[in-house]
Amino acid sequence: MRILSITAQKPHSTGSGTYLTELVRSWDRAGHEQAVVYGIFPDDKVSFPDGVSCYPVHFSYRTKSSESADLSAPVIPFPVVGMSDIMPYESTLYRDLTPEMISEFEDVFISVIGQAVNELDPDLIVCHHLFLLTALVRKHFPDRRIFGISHGTDLRQMVNCEDLRPIVKPYIRELDMLLALHDDQKKTIAEIFDVSDERIMVIGSGYNARLFNAVNRAPRRNMKALIERELAAEGADKTAELPVMICYAGKLSRPKGVPELIIVLRRLAEDPEVPSFEVTLAGGCQDEYVQAMLDELPENIRWIGQVPQERLADIFRYSDIFVLPSYFEGLPLVLIEAMASGMIPVCTDLPGVRPWLEANVPDHNAVFIPIPEMKTIDAPTEKGRAEFTDDLFAALKSLIIDVDKSEEFRLPDTSRITWDAAAGRLLTFASM
Repeated sequence: MRILSITAQKPHSTGSGTYLTELVRSWDRAGHEQAVVYGIFPDDKVSFPDGVSCYPVHFSYRTKSSESADLSAPVIPFPVVGMSDIMPYESTLYRDLTPEMISEFEDVFISVIGQAVNELDPDLIVCHHLFLLTALVRKHFPDRRIFGISHGTDLRQMVNCEDLRPIVKPYIRELDMLLALHDDQKKTIAEIFDVSDERIMVIGSGYNARLFNAVNRAPRRNMKALIERELAAEGADKTAELPVMICYAGKLSRPKGVPELIIVLRRLAEDPEVPSFEVTLAGGCQDEYVQAMLDELPENIRWIGQVPQERLADIFRYSDIFVLPSYFEGLPLVLIEAMASGMIPVCTDLPGVRPWLEANVPDHNAVFIPIPEMKTIDAPTEKGRAEFTDDLFAALKSLIIDVDKSEEFRLPDTSRITWDAAAGRLLTFASM
């Protein structure tokens, strides 16, 4: 099959970008002919299999230029449009797009997509996010078979961007198939776009088991014994201290609950009942409020910025607890990556996530924090924020104490959730 994948964003920098990249890699392993259209800055690098044809659309920086920029491709004269209001890189808000900016966005993307369509002649076009670019693809290529995948953030944009709804909704309704990550999201898609259940399929998510796994991960008792041997060799006569390792990975922003997480971690460090722990925060930050908190982190918390997936996988293998205190997500595949690496995930009890996890990983070890009273789709009320902070504190305190006493780590069976399975489901839908 000939498959064209399309996203308006960077293909490797967010959860939806990882989703696109992994589907493309899976289809490449299966021998399908492919092309990808994506939005990047001129000096960004991408990594797709050698046989995949790449069609970049270049956005321009607001504050910097690049001598290494390849300006042979068309350029949109503003930063990449982010599906979240706070992206891990410089971005433009959808709600800030003027009619002129939308026209520039449309002209450049459709020109590049037209080239890809003419050269690949795809049997199927797969667009990521049920939003502006997907609608424009349907508008300009009415005779092509087009599927659209929701990643959750697009549904939030449909709520927040009143001016764009009349442009987006009519064409999204005309897609050949709409794909949801889980059943709760399927219901939301049906309500927002007024489409029947029969045209919405649940595709789920996947994870890269070749990268995220517990290979060479040692039980805590082995690690403690190793440290004690090293201390003995140095002539030290004391018991080894092995701090509990906590990890967060993702955008560092307010909708992700990062301010509340930092507050909780400071409280835990001051609690005499809590054993020693260290924290790694991985991800980009474009949120000035959160950045100010990152500038004043205590010594046991380190922020390492955005890191390659390979380094993140290593961090996961040597961490004990993964925490995702987000107020809004589609289907966070990072929970599966954390479990497969030997961590215990702590996550907000977001709609659809727990049922999907229980159906696909029945022996999962995730701990869910009640979702707080919300003021908007991704921001809690002050009362909700306070209660959520207390709940997160209690859950993490209990886990840190338990992990400190434990000698083993448990690996749930995540074998049902692979990218090859998700990619195969999508092509099964295409054959219907």
